[in-house]
Amino acid sequence: MELSKLASISSIHYEETDLAFLRPLPQMLSCGIQLVCIRGEALVSTGAQRFSLKPMSELIFWSGSIMQLLESSDDFKVRLLLYPQSLFLKVAVTLDTTYFNYIREFPYFEHGKDGRLESWNSVNLWMDMAKMLFAENPGPFTERLSENYLQSMLMWIFSSIPEQYVSATESYTRKQVLFHRFMHLIHEYALKEHQVSFYAEKLCISTRYLCAITASHSQGKTPKQLIDEQLSAEVMVQLNRLDLSLSEIAAVCSFPDSSYLSRFFKKITGVSPNEYRSKRISGNGL
Repeated sequence: MELSKLASISSIHYEETDLAFLRPLPQMLSCGIQLVCIRGEALVSTGAQRFSLKPMSELIFWSGSIMQLLESSDDFKVRLLLYPQSLFLKVAVTLDTTYFNYIREFPYFEHGKDGRLESWNSVNLWMDMAKMLFAENPGPFTERLSENYLQSMLMWIFSSIPEQYVSATESYTRKQVLFHRFMHLIHEYALKEHQVSFYAEKLCISTRYLCAITASHSQGKTPKQLIDEQLSAEVMVQLNRLDLSLSEIAAVCSFPDSSYLSRFFKKITGVSPNEYRSKRISGNGL
């Protein structure tokens, strides 16, 4: 897949891929993305959070998410579904926002963990239908088919949440649930909100308790480290836009000025924004 397709799709797109287009740099998704792993293993980053993909695992992200393929086995392959933001918004108005919030907080799901394969077989039936309808070039009825398909599939997913998806989190402790909600919040707000107190207030807990939560569930990392990791990924995405100056990027990412942005970025990545861009242009990467 070409990266340009991520920003230009006008209807649902299906393909089977190794996600090589998400390597080696983080990419901002301007479309919805749903993938199910059918072979091999991989590690995917969304900034501050990482997901280990393996057969029968599924990821769902809405538009505006960041994704990067960090590593993968030689035989890694997923069934990939992309849908434009405009289509998603059109069908979403008829559905309960409670379910969208749930998927945002818990985008990763492992089918078959309970020994039953019903959900795995069902999600592959939906992928089979997408392959039949959308793997080829758009036809005269593609727009209507896309709308009907996406609405029906989301309704199926949401009707499955009480039995299949929510059951996966029934054993979660309160700290685990709060951690997932914190990770969702930094995905949503890290570009604008850099302080731990903002997220603690959103979660209605103290900053001290939030520190205890992240220490337990992110290998000892502090909330600020996780916020900064997400923010640095957001900055990388902006730096890939060579039409933006550092001052403009600083404004987009809510830094006081470009020098503050440069100090932050070098502290996190070890290189300055200009060095990062030079390596990107030369093709050497970080």
